Amino acid sequence: MNQLLLIPIVAFAKLLTWVLKVSGRGSGTALPGYLVGKYFPFALGALVSQIPIIVAITGTNGKTTTQTMLSATLSQVPGVKILRNKAGANLSQGILSELLKQSNVWGRLDVTHAILEVEEATLPRIAALLQPQIIAVTNLYRDQLDAYGEIDRTEKLIRDGIAQCPQAVVVVNGDDPRTARLTHGLGNPTYFMSLAADYAKFLPYEGALHQRQQQEQGLEASHIRINPDLTTDFAIHGTLAEAIVELPQVRTASPGFFHVYNALMAIAIAKLLGVADDTALAGLQTFKPAFGRGEILTKQVGAKQVHYRLLLVKNPASFSLSLELLKAIPTLKLILAINDNTADGKDVSWLWDSELERLNQAQIDWILCTGIRAKDMAVRLKYALDTPPAEPILTLESIREAIAQSFDTAAAGETVFVMPTYTAMLEFRKLMGKTLDIV
Repeated sequence: MNQLLLIPIVAFAKLLTWVLKVSGRGSGTALPGYLVGKYFPFALGALVSQIPIIVAITGTNGKTTTQTMLSATLSQVPGVKILRNKAGANLSQGILSELLKQSNVWGRLDVTHAILEVEEATLPRIAALLQPQIIAVTNLYRDQLDAYGEIDRTEKLIRDGIAQCPQAVVVVNGDDPRTARLTHGLGNPTYFMSLAADYAKFLPYEGALHQRQQQEQGLEASHIRINPDLTTDFAIHGTLAEAIVELPQVRTASPGFFHVYNALMAIAIAKLLGVADDTALAGLQTFKPAFGRGEILTKQVGAKQVHYRLLLVKNPASFSLSLELLKAIPTLKLILAINDNTADGKDVSWLWDSELERLNQAQIDWILCTGIRAKDMAVRLKYALDTPPAEPILTLESIREAIAQSFDTAAAGETVFVMPTYTAMLEFRKLMGKTLDIV
């Protein structure tokens, strides 16, 4: 009966999505799922039950990048058909919207795998319905206190979600002391993803780094090198399901130590799903950074081109780690785009917990502050920088004006680094001709 009822529900959702796109009022990544979930709550379970393999990815940072890497890897396997909420809509309504979008007119899904990014507080609400075969937890940092509360609460929410899925294999950040203890007392098989100690000690985890016990299986990355083009090379060794893993040469297009964790998780999950080493590595080579996560956009006027590299920031950890990357960039040209919309978190006090002082070790050409809270960002920089850059810090609240100003200031062929909050990133991409449906 539920399957028959899905037919008009799917028709309604597809029509609503079309209307939203045609009218320019949205892309249908949330509203169809919200309405269907409210009035027809059985729909999520009816759709999910059709998917043979489900992977749920949660955590504070790195969900979208891990999802995109895993999708690129599994896509190399013949016969695999993947569904993912690639627009980053990771609340229950966003997940349901994607399921409705991907189903046919009969409410049927023709997929073999669903790789779902799941917001931390959403996991315990839908875990019992999803019953994923694998749950991955990237890390746990303080994030948007006005939205989620203290990190202890977030940790409990994720643990509650895992507890509802006793059959799930769990893949966690093995260095983060909070994620490493998530399955203590639970029966879930758990694999730990770690960096060699010389690298992990620089990551701003809360508490002492977890030291993996001899009986704990997982993967470790070593010989990590961040290249001038911000690709990252590393080696992997460890054990998964009692099998030894040795991958001496791995490269990812995402920059930074923190993205190595994402690559470790993607490779571990792929291997746990039966993907061969060479296939997993080939898939990782095809990976392109997800929207705003190291993505490069180009603006061209006449013969002049200027490139913009987006590095999303949303909490002190992501901001500080991205700033660390910029220390090696010669003549750094930087846009800091800070909004305080609901999706960003209304409380921007996290700017003061972010280590803007790292910019003192960078070779700064110029900095431009933009977005709703551009002035707050400029004040934070005033206290962070020991020596102001050669060019005065410019403050333009309009992101459109900031793009125009930066294009005029930059020389042809140069790259401007952009560190935006979530809604500032969406606005920046839209002004550059990119939307959420283009990944």
